[in-house]
Amino acid sequence: MSIENGKCPSCGGALLLDSSKEKAICKYCGHEVIIQQAVQKCVIDGIADFDTKLLSAQRAIEYDNDFDKAQKLYREALELRPDDYKALWGLYLSEMSSISYAKGFKGYVMQPGDIYSCVEEVTRKYGNRAYTNAPEEIKPYYYRIMQNNKSKFAQQPVYTKKRGCYVATCVYGSYDCPEVWVLRRYRDYTLGATWYGRLFIRFYYAISPTFVKCFGKKKWFKKMWQGQLDKIVKKLHSKGFANTPYNDKQW
Repeated sequence: MSIENGKCPSCGGALLLDSSKEKAICKYCGHEVIIQQAVQKCVIDGIADFDTKLLSAQRAIEYDNDFDKAQKLYREALELRPDDYKALWGLYLSEMSSISYAKGFKGYVMQPGDIYSCVEEVTRKYGNRAYTNAPEEIKPYYYRIMQNNKSKFAQQPVYTKKRGCYVATCVYGSYDCPEVWVLRRYRDYTLGATWYGRLFIRFYYAISPTFVKCFGKKKWFKKMWQGQLDKIVKKLHSKGFANTPYNDKQW
């Protein structure tokens, strides 16, 4: 038995095709589909496979609010058609949904230019390419959406907060010491290089000050963290993160 994604030939709705069954009924229009014929079409016809991924991605983001799944499906669709404007635009929208979620995350601490730089990157990689490849009658709509998104995030109040490795500073006794220099380099040049790494940084800065304030003077707290941090610092140092004086990267 295998399960394939399919497309209703009548209404275009997404179907799950169970090869152990003879027929399937489209829940959107009631059309009866012969399973084996539909599965064979999906396997043989690359266009049908592309359309299936596109439909599944659209449902993931519109009905399930699952932008991670949508991104995966849109990327798979782009492997079949690298310049398809619908897949590129879908990936742009799902990436923007992901950024919007990160922006609204509880306890979020924004760093100047951080979110907007993500918007710029997604627009360049997917939005602009979708615009270039889209039919002329669709281009004004795409342009308007991209400009609205840029304005939306650019107009948000920018909150700044001094960045600090709170737990590490507490454990090692100083923000400027070899161990913390290693961790700060890792933060800026590895975690800070991806949107999900930056989300982790913001989440860490949202909760760690409270932990340090409550438990920072406890011996067990420092002892518990020092062993773990020592291992992390040693591993990072062996990978080339220097333990020499360091000035934080400017965002």
